[in-house]
Amino acid sequence: MNRHLSAILLSCGISCTVESQNFTTSWIANDGGWEESHIPHDMLNMYVHSDGTVATICSWDEGGTNVGVFRNGKLISRPEGSGTGGWGRFSGVQVVLDDKYVYQLLTQHGCDGGNDRLNNNNLRQFPPCDNTTEWKTIRRYDRETGLAAPFPGGYGYKGDMLIVAQEKQRQTKGLAIGKGRLYVAISGLKEGQHPDSIKIYDAQTMKYEKGYPLPCPGGILYADDQDGLWMMKDDSIIRMKAATGERLPQTIKIPQDVNAVSFSIDTKRQRLLLPNRGKDLNVLIYSNIYKQPQLAGTFGNKGGVFAQTGNYKKGEVGPLRFSGPTGAGVDAKGNIYISNTSVSSGRGTVLEAYIEKNGKALWKTEGLIFTATADIDRQNSSMMYTPEKIHGIDLKKTGTRIDKLVAYTADPFTFPDDERVVTDGAFITSCWKRNIGGKSFLFVSDMYGGMMAGYRFDEKKHGYVGIPFMFANNGDPGKRPLRFWVDRNGDAKRDAQEWANMEEINPFSMSFFVDHAGNIWRGIREHGILFWKMKGLNKDAIPQYDVVKQFSLPQGCNGVKRIWYDPEKDELFVAGFSEERPDPKDTWWCMGSTIVKCKDFLKKNSDTPAEADMRFFIPFHHEDGSGKDYTNAKAFCVEGDYIFVSIAREGLIHIYDRNDGQKRGELRPDESVHKQSGWADFNYCINAYRQSDGSYLIMNEENAFAKVMVYRMKE
Repeated sequence: MNRHLSAILLSCGISCTVESQNFTTSWIANDGGWEESHIPHDMLNMYVHSDGTVATICSWDEGGTNVGVFRNGKLISRPEGSGTGGWGRFSGVQVVLDDKYVYQLLTQHGCDGGNDRLNNNNLRQFPPCDNTTEWKTIRRYDRETGLAAPFPGGYGYKGDMLIVAQEKQRQTKGLAIGKGRLYVAISGLKEGQHPDSIKIYDAQTMKYEKGYPLPCPGGILYADDQDGLWMMKDDSIIRMKAATGERLPQTIKIPQDVNAVSFSIDTKRQRLLLPNRGKDLNVLIYSNIYKQPQLAGTFGNKGGVFAQTGNYKKGEVGPLRFSGPTGAGVDAKGNIYISNTSVSSGRGTVLEAYIEKNGKALWKTEGLIFTATADIDRQNSSMMYTPEKIHGIDLKKTGTRIDKLVAYTADPFTFPDDERVVTDGAFITSCWKRNIGGKSFLFVSDMYGGMMAGYRFDEKKHGYVGIPFMFANNGDPGKRPLRFWVDRNGDAKRDAQEWANMEEINPFSMSFFVDHAGNIWRGIREHGILFWKMKGLNKDAIPQYDVVKQFSLPQGCNGVKRIWYDPEKDELFVAGFSEERPDPKDTWWCMGSTIVKCKDFLKKNSDTPAEADMRFFIPFHHEDGSGKDYTNAKAFCVEGDYIFVSIAREGLIHIYDRNDGQKRGELRPDESVHKQSGWADFNYCINAYRQSDGSYLIMNEENAFAKVMVYRMKE
């Protein structure tokens, strides 16, 4: 270990080392680095004003940007309190704009920090906390500042909530704006009670004007400038009279191979824009919409980011190569805007703008899924991988975003069984980039380490897209085995003869891990360790595995919750609890109190407990309401001379000496990210890489603001 670095770390901590330029703090995957600037991790719908101002909305953004307002590629405001569950607020499905305000569908209940106090309008700040009441609201904000725009009669703690329904079972299904009026679609209750309806309000006074029943309102609404109201309903988009709901003849049948979640009307050019999340990944454009709508063309390259066209490989990003259109709209100048949430099971966003007539790109802004980590490609250290993306990094940059998005590796259309794209599948967060036998592989796991999936790459056939070749996940004792699949014939399909299942010993392993040789490890808590040895690549360059072997617990620990193995040095590191530092209250989410190191672990290959060559204690406190558990360790990795331990809160990383277990210092976010970081929220959230110049790159989850922190530690 470098003694100079050790002395600095021990005496000064991070503040001194930052000043001496031994550390820098940067990040990847998001064009904003802190709360007020970050790009949300989802954009499920969008509205474009004629002046080019864009509002996006999602049901959840960990950093609080459920609604974001953009102009010229910059986030200009974040409507305050626009959702994310805090204080009982949940964002809805649609947002609209006019010249002054942002209007958002939002649900408010009174059972999460609510109160009985009154606001400045002498009306309730929160609904009562009971089983029947939940406000369904239109909430209004100033579009330039994001501050609440209260009005007489407004409910809520800011006086900016228009209540359109109060029954918990009712839902606001869509919102539109046109000619100074707001239109909201509301689902009814049981038959004969509160019929499904459209309600109309004045957008300036927020007063109710009229309404009418409308059976089974489908959802997304858009008002045109000829007194029509369009609605997405089942597999069609229908038009009706905005004032009365009378059905008009104009209907667009959504093609069977189109997956659409929204639409918009271009009133100036009398067109309808339909973003397509289906295989074509483009925008369908319908003309002649007031007479007999017909498909007139599309915008964007057919196949989007997964098209292999020109010089582009499958998965490679580029202009007009969309990753998952959720919204499309135009301004008065002929510019077109597309919001994307990746079709890879919704992993990260892109908002982009073009001159429509020539396809020239104007700007693009990007975000990442809210909880993920990154790993570096050791054969090409200018590339980092997140669970579904590849990023080119520029280490000349510091204190800012240092990457450019290169490609997506998860293609749901070619490989629909890929664990990263399965609907309602595991929430993939962890990733390990491995190079085995000169070939490139990616392994991923979920938040709690209960599964693992592996991918190989074939550039000629599939470009940057990962080809599934292995999968394992927890079982259920006595009911479902621990499943383990490895592709043998190269077809990426889970053939019956390719499974090597085994009886589940402990389903709460939380510790699937793959080392740099391709071996797979899994802790089974108090029962020890499972080990699948990678015995080589087959003719299709696919790793193959020996029959699983079970090892006893190493000495000095009484349960394994995390594993790290170095195949070059044959050193095994396990984290868990010990007799001296037990867990009396099953603080299940943390990684333990104790790290044990065992030298020559596989060389000894013993059926008896391995000797502990080093053991040291890490931060742990059981949950008791004191908040002391915030300093618990969540994950760790081993690289070069150090063990890097990610602490549960505030982006803090403890650094320990690999050889003696002594603490050598800490890393934490600096001013470049306003000293902000979210939690470390999953089991393998940290990776590290020692570069040829002796410096270290440490990649750590940052789950509040949809990015991955990258610390550079110089010796």
